[in-house]
Amino acid sequence: RDLKPENIVLQPSEDRIIYKLIDLGYAKELDQGSVCTSFVGTLQYLAPELFASQKYTCTVDYWSFGTVVFECITGVRPFLPQSPPVQWHREVCKKSPDDICAYHDSNGEVRFSKTLFQPNYLCRTLQAYFEKWLRMILRWDPKSRGHGLVDNRPKCFTFLDTILNMKMIHILNVATNSELQVLSYPITEQTLMIEIQQMIEKETRIPIVEQDILLASGASPDPNKIATQCWNSPGDEDWVVFLFKKGEVIEPVSKRLYKPFSPRVQDIVKEPTIILTYQEMKKAWGEAVYYCSQQLLDYKRLILSQRASMLSLLRTNSEFVKLKNIMINEWEQLLSKKNYFKESLAFDIDHYKYYVSNGGHQSSDMFQSWLQSGEDIDNILSLKEKVDRLDQQAAALQTKIMELNKSPFSKITKNEKLEECERKSRELYQELRQAGKVAKENVKDHKQMVQVVVKCVITRDSSLHDLFTHLSKICSCKCELSQLEPEIKQQNRELAEVNQNLLSIQKQRQDNIWKLLNFTLKNNVINRQDSKSSSSSNEQASMLMSICGESSIETSKVVASSKDLNKKLGDIVDHVILEQEELFSMDWNFLSPKQENS
Repeated sequence: RDLKPENIVLQPSEDRIIYKLIDLGYAKELDQGSVCTSFVGTLQYLAPELFASQKYTCTVDYWSFGTVVFECITGVRPFLPQSPPVQWHREVCKKSPDDICAYHDSNGEVRFSKTLFQPNYLCRTLQAYFEKWLRMILRWDPKSRGHGLVDNRPKCFTFLDTILNMKMIHILNVATNSELQVLSYPITEQTLMIEIQQMIEKETRIPIVEQDILLASGASPDPNKIATQCWNSPGDEDWVVFLFKKGEVIEPVSKRLYKPFSPRVQDIVKEPTIILTYQEMKKAWGEAVYYCSQQLLDYKRLILSQRASMLSLLRTNSEFVKLKNIMINEWEQLLSKKNYFKESLAFDIDHYKYYVSNGGHQSSDMFQSWLQSGEDIDNILSLKEKVDRLDQQAAALQTKIMELNKSPFSKITKNEKLEECERKSRELYQELRQAGKVAKENVKDHKQMVQVVVKCVITRDSSLHDLFTHLSKICSCKCELSQLEPEIKQQNRELAEVNQNLLSIQKQRQDNIWKLLNFTLKNNVINRQDSKSSSSSNEQASMLMSICGESSIETSKVVASSKDLNKKLGDIVDHVILEQEELFSMDWNFLSPKQENS
């Protein structure tokens, strides 16, 4: 088959693009003559055995297919694309089985390589997989080409299915000071997120506990679930996950490294008037287009990273505000309970003194414990300074977060200047390609392309400086939140403990009062029994007085005085019982410790 890029057409459908092969008239038996007459201009895509008039099989199509795929990835054919057929055959036959490309070095010597040409648009992981696949399909020996059959199917196509069906997650490493790096990892339906984090730790040296991985929504993936939560089906939109380091502020742009120029781009930037062949010129300009497109792509990804970081900050701040409000509410309620406790304690102390002064039972230990509890409760005020400090720090942090959320950078979606540089570089490259080799007569130098590249660099530096400054402020706020949140949680625990202690003291005093009341009631029963006995004695005394006369008057006075004292004591007990009944009829549920919302 005459398999080459010109014979592949694209047909858009509703939800995908269909690739079709055309011009299949060459799919026929070939002899030595037909090779030269039928494939003029397409020899670079033919398998080596066709040049030597050897017998061939379907593996000749494997070679052509591999050549086209290599060109799709890198933009050039794999083996000496500018060499004449005879020289090409003489040189390329020297390649080892694992070599997938050949080129001339600066001295004109032929060099072979087992890796893809740079730059290209594949991530590192896919590059490694495609390099392995190309080693299968670009073998010089037709018998070993394709690596044989597996289940009656060429192994190279089984492996290609594996590559095309592979799920990849891409993680933009924003944490390091090096150039913006995308970490790519293949996953399956069984790959756990913790496994991905282990690979990240190995590659970046960021411990798992310090990894702050964010989805575009600002949410963090669950480390105990499968890694597909970080994957989305391929589409027009760039799907990247973002890696930050917990508790670390993003370094300013001046300390960061950027993607360097490729050697060819560096040459034309240094010497815009350098004379190159048309092919070398096309390569240099193509790499300039790639450079501009990468700067734009990095900027877009960085915008997404700051947006995800801002959303994460707002998520964390929402929970932080709830904790802070709980602290303030707990403190205000504790103050109210403390004031009520002090008032009720003073009330109980006054009535206890009155009770004792009227002959009631006295307990010095109990009374001293009441006084001590009052002093202990006053120590609650020592918490006020810490609560106020945390409240002030939280309020200042809320102001910073609101300012960041209102910043123009939180709403930025694109950079028109960088987009213009990328578009202009593509236009210049297309003009060069369309003009063909005659362009050398019209294009004397590289000044136009160099101007675009330099403008792209200047725009990138200015834009990234502002963007990294904004991102640094977001990370700084997240760092402050992570430091304040544990303090507020600890303060809430302390307030809960104090509240529980206050309730315990209140219950203890109530228990003391009830015991005192019980003791008084028992004594009152005894006294009433004594009173009845005394009344009977009085009747007998009256009878004796009527018999004995005036000599018993003094005795009756003593009996009357005893009756009066007994009556007063009974009144005091009744008064205490009435007050206690009123006290315990009140709703004391507010003294129970308030449960924090989970």
